[in-house]
Amino acid sequence: MPTLEIEGKQFEARCDFKFERTAEEKYNEKDANGNKQGGLRNIYLSLLEQRSSLDLIKFWDCALAHYKNQKPSIEKIEEALDKILNEEGAEGAERLYKEAFQAVDKSGFFAIQVKRIWKDFDVLKKEIKQRVGETDAEFQKRKQEREDAKEMMTELEKLRKEMSK
Repeated sequence: MPTLEIEGKQFEARCDFKFERTAEEKYNEKDANGNKQGGLRNIYLSLLEQRSSLDLIKFWDCALAHYKNQKPSIEKIEEALDKILNEEGAEGAERLYKEAFQAVDKSGFFAIQVKRIWKDFDVLKKEIKQRVGETDAEFQKRKQEREDAKEMMTELEKLRKEMSK
C-alpha cells in the first residue's frame, strides 16, 4: 500500500471498510441523470480517467480514515501532496496517481466492486436493436450514443493497463 509522509510521519493507505464508508459519505456524487454512482466508483474512475489533484486528495482522505483521531486533515494531506508534486514534478504526479489507482484496483477488499464496474462496462459491447415504437432517428441516436460509450470504455481499458504497469 502507498504511504504519504505528513509532518515527518509515514501514513499508510488502506482500502478497507473505513475507506469505503468515507467514500460513500463524502464522495458519492450524482451522474447526469441524478443517480448516485457510489463514492468508491467515483474515486476509482476519476483516478483512472480525470487525474485531477482533487482526486488524489479524495483517495487519501478515504485511505487514511483508519487512523481515526490521528487522521491528518485535508489541509495536511494537500500540503504533503503539494510537496511531492513540487519536488518530483511530472514523475511524482504519475507515481501518485498510479499508486492510488493500483491500491483500489488491486485491493482484495474491493475486488468485487471493481469487477462489477468493469462488468457494467461490458454491457456496452453488446449490439442494440431497435425498440418497438422507436423511430429510426431515435434508434440512430441511441446507437451513436452506444458507439461513443464503447469508445470511452475502450479508452478506459487502455488507461487501466497503463496504470497497472
